[in-house]
Amino acid sequence: MSWTSRYRFGLGALFVGVVLSTFVTVPAWADTEPLPSVDHDVLTLVEAAQLLRIETGELERMATDNTVPGRRIAGAWRFNREALLAWLNGDWELIVTAVPPSATPLAARDMMAIAGAGTTQVAQADAGSPDAEDAPIGEAPTERTAEDIFLRAEKVLLSPGEVTAEAGLFYSESDNQQLAIAGGSVGLATVEQQTFTTLVQARVGVLEETEVFANTTLFDQNNDVIFGGSSIANSDRTEFGPVGLGVRRTLIREGAGYPGVIATVNGFIPTGDSSYAVGGGFALVKSIDPVVLFANANYRHTFSRDFSDVALLEPKDRVDATLGYALALNDTLTLSTSVSGVFNRAATFTAASLRRNENFSLQFGLTSWLAKGLYIEPSVAFNLNGPGDSFVFGITVPYTFSP
Repeated sequence: MSWTSRYRFGLGALFVGVVLSTFVTVPAWADTEPLPSVDHDVLTLVEAAQLLRIETGELERMATDNTVPGRRIAGAWRFNREALLAWLNGDWELIVTAVPPSATPLAARDMMAIAGAGTTQVAQADAGSPDAEDAPIGEAPTERTAEDIFLRAEKVLLSPGEVTAEAGLFYSESDNQQLAIAGGSVGLATVEQQTFTTLVQARVGVLEETEVFANTTLFDQNNDVIFGGSSIANSDRTEFGPVGLGVRRTLIREGAGYPGVIATVNGFIPTGDSSYAVGGGFALVKSIDPVVLFANANYRHTFSRDFSDVALLEPKDRVDATLGYALALNDTLTLSTSVSGVFNRAATFTAASLRRNENFSLQFGLTSWLAKGLYIEPSVAFNLNGPGDSFVFGITVPYTFSP
């Protein structure tokens, strides 16, 4: 079997696997498993999900909706074990006795009157304080955290019917070297690019742990091909990039001792001088307080067209991988760092031959809350290896809502 055939076979198998998994929910715990041994009072999200025998994603949604008692501390969910068991038994209602500063401290028999049953928080006035008002202790946040928003491309966040729309502006400079033909001779040419890109993307939750997405770009690009110290070609173009369509599905939800596994299948439809492409990949996400680690690997096959303009040529086979982490300073601010690698196979066209290439980059980002459902995400990335140099600076604004 040829190399191309193997990749096409692998891509087909990936597509079939993701489609089939869309209709399969992987349970976190079998009903026959014993109750997890969690003997400390304060539980993490994973430990609390084990205790209740539900998925971490479901528990996080319930906690966000204030259905179960839980609190966000330094960007991470924490749960009181006894409170969870009381809630499970249906007898969790916190009754707080409000006492004015001048009042006599409560007697032991009065302290015994403090009971719990339900998730509502009620303040009951003491006999010596008839005007005391309700004094809720606090409530769980209804917003997704900045950390979750940053990880929107790594895992499935949206419930069925939820929508995330985002717009991004990016500026990049790069140069790349490739073989070119000029004046009857073959030599190494440098392609210099300056690009302004506008990204528009939408994600829609369609099933539990499944979302679809679509995106496109509008870019203004200047390309200058330099051969032997002289410019042999220059082009400016402003056009829409290909339309990307895809589906993302959680295959395995994160649990104690293992990461969440998310699969993606996508395709690209050209709108101008570009080529059709298909691809897919996997992402791993694991929470290790106070950070979240993530990694992904994606393959893309481009049905590359042969253009006379070498700046339009695209490698036929590409693999990209990313490894990074997100650090939540609080619920509204997250810092992130990642290292990415892009690996292209050599490809030969009429006007030029694209060399086998391996590029590595380092990216720094910040995700910050602006308003309900609205976040801002500036980022900068630098090329880590030659022969060319490049950098990208961008700002993305995602907004999540339910129609």
